[in-house]
Amino acid sequence: MANGILSKHKPFALPGSKVHYARDRDFDVQHVKLELAVDPEKKKLEGAVHVTLSPIVDNVTRLEFDAVDLDIEDVKLSLGKISIFENTGRKLIINLDKALKMSENLTVSIRYSAEPRRGLYFIGPDKYYSDRPYQAWTQGEDEDSRYWFPCYDYPNDKATSEMIATVPLKYTVISNGVLFETKEDKARGTKTCRWKQDISHSSYLTSLVVGEFSLVKEKVDDVELQYYVPKGREEDAKRSFEKTPKMIRFFGDYFGVKYPYPKYAQVTVSDFIFGGMENISATTLTERTLHDRRAHLDFSSDDLVSHELAHQWWGDLITCRDWSHGWLNEGFATYSETLFKEEDLGKDEASHFIMREFDTYVEEDSERYRRPIVSRIYIDPTDLFDRHLYQKGGLVLHTLRYYLGEELFQKGLRNYANTFREKVVETSDFRRAMEEATGRSLEGFFDQWVYHGGHPEFKVSYDWDDNAMIAKISVSQTQIGNGETPLVFQTPVDVSFTFAKGVQTRRVMVTQRDETFYISLPERPRDVEFDPGNWVLKTLSFDKPKGMLLYQLTNDKNAVGRIRAAQRLAKHPTEDVIDALKTVCLKDPFWGAQAEAAKALGVIQTSSALKALIASLKIKHPKARRAVVKALGEFRDEDSAKALIGILDEGDASYYVEGEAARSLGKTRSLKAFDVLKKNLRKESFLDVIRVGVFDGFAELKDLEAIPIVTEWTRYGKPHPAREGATKALGKLGEGRPEVIDHLTRLLDDPWFRVRIESCIALGELMEPKAVAALQRLIDKELDNRVKRRAMEAAQKIQAGREASTAFQRLRDDVNKLREENRQLKEQLNRIEASKEKPARKS
Repeated sequence: MANGILSKHKPFALPGSKVHYARDRDFDVQHVKLELAVDPEKKKLEGAVHVTLSPIVDNVTRLEFDAVDLDIEDVKLSLGKISIFENTGRKLIINLDKALKMSENLTVSIRYSAEPRRGLYFIGPDKYYSDRPYQAWTQGEDEDSRYWFPCYDYPNDKATSEMIATVPLKYTVISNGVLFETKEDKARGTKTCRWKQDISHSSYLTSLVVGEFSLVKEKVDDVELQYYVPKGREEDAKRSFEKTPKMIRFFGDYFGVKYPYPKYAQVTVSDFIFGGMENISATTLTERTLHDRRAHLDFSSDDLVSHELAHQWWGDLITCRDWSHGWLNEGFATYSETLFKEEDLGKDEASHFIMREFDTYVEEDSERYRRPIVSRIYIDPTDLFDRHLYQKGGLVLHTLRYYLGEELFQKGLRNYANTFREKVVETSDFRRAMEEATGRSLEGFFDQWVYHGGHPEFKVSYDWDDNAMIAKISVSQTQIGNGETPLVFQTPVDVSFTFAKGVQTRRVMVTQRDETFYISLPERPRDVEFDPGNWVLKTLSFDKPKGMLLYQLTNDKNAVGRIRAAQRLAKHPTEDVIDALKTVCLKDPFWGAQAEAAKALGVIQTSSALKALIASLKIKHPKARRAVVKALGEFRDEDSAKALIGILDEGDASYYVEGEAARSLGKTRSLKAFDVLKKNLRKESFLDVIRVGVFDGFAELKDLEAIPIVTEWTRYGKPHPAREGATKALGKLGEGRPEVIDHLTRLLDDPWFRVRIESCIALGELMEPKAVAALQRLIDKELDNRVKRRAMEAAQKIQAGREASTAFQRLRDDVNKLREENRQLKEQLNRIEASKEKPARKS
């Protein structure tokens, strides 16, 4: 609470959360050697792990390894030591007959077998997905390596590694490091591949992939690039990974450390449970990122590829000491996407990307919860892998880059990379490295941006004094300050003034809740902008005169300024504004400004705005055209519906434009929409974006006849992207429909985790009390902590809604009771008054 006001943000910590600190260590792992036999078709793993370690302290008599659901067959020690071991099902505990000293290295050899439920995933065809390939692949982050080999499974220790894997002859083996040798045993029908990784890494980065792949190779400098994809997808691989060489060179130069490994593999696998995983020198990626020529019009793998590649520095070469500092991995990799986009496509693209990253973060901040970037209170580390860790972490680095300036930011980043390479770090290490390189004290910066939640919410006004030739800039911070969110953020901010002959920029230092800056200028400015480069993480309310906004819309050389002008002009539904927005839609050189102008026309919602949007359907850039199509959905008008139906009937060069047209058509509530949407279910598209648009269109249409159609597409056996979209749509169609609630409840047991997540979210939105028991059953048995958290949030939301409803009913009952008591009191008073008015009876 602050100033008597409660925070509007939901808490991050759920019931059962506790404080987590970095794990204690008795020993330092030096090297891990795995000797495994893997058969994807039998879905079983057996072999041995040899762990060479050195005690950190004297008199170590007990060794503990993480080992979940592993069958431990035998444990042997070097140095002739005898051991007695215990397998608890979660830990392998080895008791030594003689204490170890710090000077003694020991190799522990553990023979085991497993049928892993996590960590190592076996996939293959079944009667529903007969074309799914046999594969085995690992996913260790955050602490899932323990499910497929005994290990010290925490990021604060690093070791070199070796993978010796024996598989059936037809399969390819990919792992970390360099392929040292391959031996075939044709008599047994197997081959053995030996990989060695000579730069140390944490256990969660250990990778093993087994499957049938086609290999596409190229070279950049001395690094071999390997792209493993399904056979027949070689051209898609070249299209999806085409910029990898440019990224490797750029990141090496920018970070001040050349790519540190002899090879970089990108392996695409089926049914991967993340977008990508940055296993050291061998990233695993979802097969969904491979795309055809039509999708390439407005879909790119570059963000995913650059993110996972940047992890080879931020996360792999330098690793967070404990998960609460995970932004040093994920925030850095996320901001690296922006850095490469700026290098590759220019500042406008990078600035627009930053704006979208902020929207992504603020949606979570406002709708789910608010938390500091560094948070120690959680249930499972997976809870932390959210938009605060990724997007906000990247946005804070963007603000730091502005705070220090480009030269000092790069200097500090390079100092950090070189000082801590092959080490584990926490946020204070990064801060000190930046301070040492720049001479700047950054404790205050990190305190407000990293160790506290939220961001400044600026309300800015501008006034001009003609006599004094002074601009008055009033700045207020309107965020609710409490123990988590600062009442005042202190930050430098640029203010730009545009004149006939150019732009002047002045930097002010914001240090108070409310303050005013007076800036002397040579003449009245044509435009004024607060933080014109959009460097500071913030929300901004700046109401400028319409004339100034119109000038900015067409004259600002910075795309961010033109975009902001379009957003603000949506509040001025006049013909001159509509004409100007139409011109930007049709002619602006940057698609992001075209898209924002289209969105503003959708907000205005006049007949002239509709005509302007229909005229703008001819623009060439598919992303801008998609925004026009989306804006048409804001009109419940047959002209809008007609234009959208035309797109769906005639088709568009872009899958995404057609998907958006289906979504918008549902919003128009046209009587023709249902049949058109149903017909478009036949269309195949990349990631089923057209079908997903159709499902969203059905949800917006609110036609209950769509329920059986959408329900059918949730069925196991349909393509997963379509199933996910259909499940989400059911949540919007299911209000007051018991059969939908029952079906969503059944989907909580679906084999595909993303369907389970969408079911949790849908049930939470429907606020159905009957679903709480099913959600609780899911919480109790679920292995994927992302699903578990969504189920907990949904159950909590339903319970809170029930309590609020009960409280409201009690309040309503109390009000009715008071009304009745008041009525009775009035009647009693009326009777008394009436009795006083009667004449006294004569005796």
